[in-house]
Amino acid sequence: MDQKLSLNNEFKAFQSLRQKSIVTECAPPKTVFQDLPNELVLAVFSFLELKPYIVSHGVCKKWQQLLPLAEIHPIRRRMFDLFHHMLQHPGFLDTRPWPLQTIQPFDRKAYVEALLSQYYAVPEEFELWILEWPARMAIFSMWPGSPFTHYQEMKRDQVDGINWLAYLPEGSPSLLTLVHRNPIHDHHAMPALLIWRNSAKTTWLIFDKDELELYGRVQMLDWNSQQAPIECRFPVPDDEYDERYCRIFGSWLEFLEFFWDFHVECVNSLLPAVSLVQEQEHRPMAHPVPYEFGSWITNIRPSPPWVSRREPQTQEDMQNFSYPDSD
Repeated sequence: MDQKLSLNNEFKAFQSLRQKSIVTECAPPKTVFQDLPNELVLAVFSFLELKPYIVSHGVCKKWQQLLPLAEIHPIRRRMFDLFHHMLQHPGFLDTRPWPLQTIQPFDRKAYVEALLSQYYAVPEEFELWILEWPARMAIFSMWPGSPFTHYQEMKRDQVDGINWLAYLPEGSPSLLTLVHRNPIHDHHAMPALLIWRNSAKTTWLIFDKDELELYGRVQMLDWNSQQAPIECRFPVPDDEYDERYCRIFGSWLEFLEFFWDFHVECVNSLLPAVSLVQEQEHRPMAHPVPYEFGSWITNIRPSPPWVSRREPQTQEDMQNFSYPDSD
């Protein structure tokens, strides 16, 4: 009897060892991400969107060394460079209070889809910026989630002008109509997004994919340019190009870097607690925004929606408008 119990115990022990052996043989060895070969780690990094890519720099020193070597999307690389460029400026923290107090979440994909419902293409840099740029890094409230407000003064955390990216009639962004006036072809309408406007300058992002030299570029027009704010005359010969009055940027991110550099130097030159215009309050923009074709007035919409370009009233406005150089 004792011998039988002993055999049973040995059998159970053997079965237990066998099961453990099977589990040990089948289960993969435990490993952590840091143990993977650098080639695999870099491959994973290459698929990161902008925010995870930024956050990953704070994980460990090894990742800090590897992340710059990852072949991420070139637009993401340029966005990260802009992010780092802003962060390194000694006055960066002074520019944060107002944007951080006022930003609101918005449906990023819906914003892009609304633009695509009006025109078949969205410039890739702008699209990826909308989808992935950190809202907390909004450049002086130039952001769809920042207020649609007429900023009346320049402070360390805000510059004067209107954030037209937040112009959302019926809850969606609206492409407007530019007039392309160039000697090489007949004048015609082109889709563009109004970006920022103040008393001196009007800034557009051009969406017209039929004009490959202009698609995805940003035009900043000065009221001293002897042009209407709703016209584009590019491309122009180099000897006629004067960026003081009418400037064209090669890409959306190039414009953003300029906008940051120019204004951060302006606000840093302000004396503490002193603004350029005293006792001026921000004025929230009300819908509907008044419309006047070709107007330079900051808080007036200067052109009709792109989807309305063929309507009789729009055609009449475009035909009857007196351009500054038409005399």
